[in-house]
Amino acid sequence: MPGISFICDFKEDLRNKENLILQSLDSLIHFEHYKKDILINEKSYFLGCTLYDGYPMSHIDNNEHFLCIEGKLYGKDERRTRIELNYLANTLNGPIQEVKEGLSEWLLNTDGDFVIFVLNKRNNEINIINDALGRLPLYYYKGNKKLIVSREVRFIKHLIGGIKFDRMAIAQYLLFCYPLGKRTLFENVNRLEPATIIRIKLCDSQIEINNIFQFNFDKKKYASRNIEDNANHLVDLFNEACKDRNDSFKDYNNILSLSGGLDSRSVGACLQKNDIPFCGATFLDFNKTSETDVKIAKQLADIFNIDLNVIVLSPPKGKDNFKLLRIKNGLNYLSMSFILPFFDKIKEIYRSRIIYITGDGGDKFLHDIGPFKKLSNLDELINYIILNNQIFSLDRISVLTGIQKNELIDNLKNHLISYPEKEYNQKYVHFIIYERGFKWLFEGEDRNRFYFLSITPFYSIQFVNYAMNCPDSQKSNYRLYRKFLNNMNPEASKIDYADYGMPITSKKFNFNLLMRSIFNKLPATIKTTIKKVAKKPISYKYDSTIIKCLRDQLKNCNHIGEYLSQVEIENILNNPDIYRKQDIETLFTITSTIEDYHCNESTIEKYFEIDFI
Repeated sequence: MPGISFICDFKEDLRNKENLILQSLDSLIHFEHYKKDILINEKSYFLGCTLYDGYPMSHIDNNEHFLCIEGKLYGKDERRTRIELNYLANTLNGPIQEVKEGLSEWLLNTDGDFVIFVLNKRNNEINIINDALGRLPLYYYKGNKKLIVSREVRFIKHLIGGIKFDRMAIAQYLLFCYPLGKRTLFENVNRLEPATIIRIKLCDSQIEINNIFQFNFDKKKYASRNIEDNANHLVDLFNEACKDRNDSFKDYNNILSLSGGLDSRSVGACLQKNDIPFCGATFLDFNKTSETDVKIAKQLADIFNIDLNVIVLSPPKGKDNFKLLRIKNGLNYLSMSFILPFFDKIKEIYRSRIIYITGDGGDKFLHDIGPFKKLSNLDELINYIILNNQIFSLDRISVLTGIQKNELIDNLKNHLISYPEKEYNQKYVHFIIYERGFKWLFEGEDRNRFYFLSITPFYSIQFVNYAMNCPDSQKSNYRLYRKFLNNMNPEASKIDYADYGMPITSKKFNFNLLMRSIFNKLPATIKTTIKKVAKKPISYKYDSTIIKCLRDQLKNCNHIGEYLSQVEIENILNNPDIYRKQDIETLFTITSTIEDYHCNESTIEKYFEIDFI
């Protein structure tokens, strides 16, 4: 993974472990065009990084500070960035509460995807800070007088050895396809929360980790403003976000990931409106489920007057699964391996210095993502979350992991209580943004960054802050989104929305929304029955490659049985037709990760050139 890796050890001289540290860095060089760099190598602390040409990594070294920034502060040129970083470094002195107050204000006003490292040479203090949304996933291990921080879990694993898996995290992964909160799949290896500061006092051998703030979605600051004013202001912020990102990467090729959805066309409309040059790219998957998206993407490309590359994909092979396993360590589930040949082709076409622009985030901030009904208590919230987000059932997870159903629910309950919101409906919104958004989608974006820079204007902190302060009533039924998109490009809003097969401006679309609203208010049991009748879930066949590979994993790696019931896995493999493909793929991601880390090999390699269908 391109990015920084840091070690602090107050018990051992790190210079005596230089070979191990360099080997650990080498394990992050996944492609030939990667390189590593040693930035600091001292007795008790080490800072290194891996990167490729065009990946944003810079540092400042003066008499007072050594500063390193991975990523970008958008809207600020190199000179202004240096001024901002020096200002930031000087605000980090003092009691932690004062630092948090000043840092909170700075983060909420600083648009960027970044991790910042600051060494104060005068007071021998180190601070590591991420942006307000934690856009670049960062992982850490904190032991006795030791801290390891890295953009990739594999670096930490190489250094601490004897890594174990977190049983509760595995259960949560089987439930949602991502662990919750700070958890990763690995015991004692955490993910740094957004807007967090790691403070290390070298003189006192002290290590502190403090969250600076969390968003509270109860408050809707702009609820009294009319929908036209809110839409217009959001367009202004979106324009600024797109221009600032373009200014930050002026000598790069802008490639828009264009689909039939609303989010990518919104980005395209904004880029065109601001005369920002870009090309489009989309794919036709091997089973042609994206045919409608491709058709609509072509229509949009004509409106934007851009070239569109349609890349036809073959079925994913074992080598694609293996590559994704190694670069994301199970944190991006292996079914997404089909996208890797798409990225390879983009690199082949556009070479280096690519900016891959997506519409990620639009579905979170311009839609009403709250529950379809009023939730009155914590139990209702938990039931709603599970019903609308689960992969495996709680009963099946309990049999697979040995974790009792009530233990899993209690853990989820305590996590939800920690959210700052008082309203249960807004706690659900917090769950969707902080858990599904930050854990599922951000890991997907990070997968993209292994190939080239991946950015989205929807995660501009100013845009997010404003959008989440608009009332949910304005977002319902796409009301706010319609005005937002129509403001930027009325023609783009008249093109079919792939999810509905019609434009969002049509009367038929409003009727469709009404029917869906009625359906969503039906009892859960009735909705489940209707869904089963309307569309039978797609399952894997008994002799599918993934089923065969799973069987081989059970034979080759006894460690899988330490975390999951082999008997229950066998039951699943013997009856794959009663499980959705997503269920099998989620289980496969877990077993593959356990095998890779515990057995230091992967059965997937035996299926390198075989299609996973």
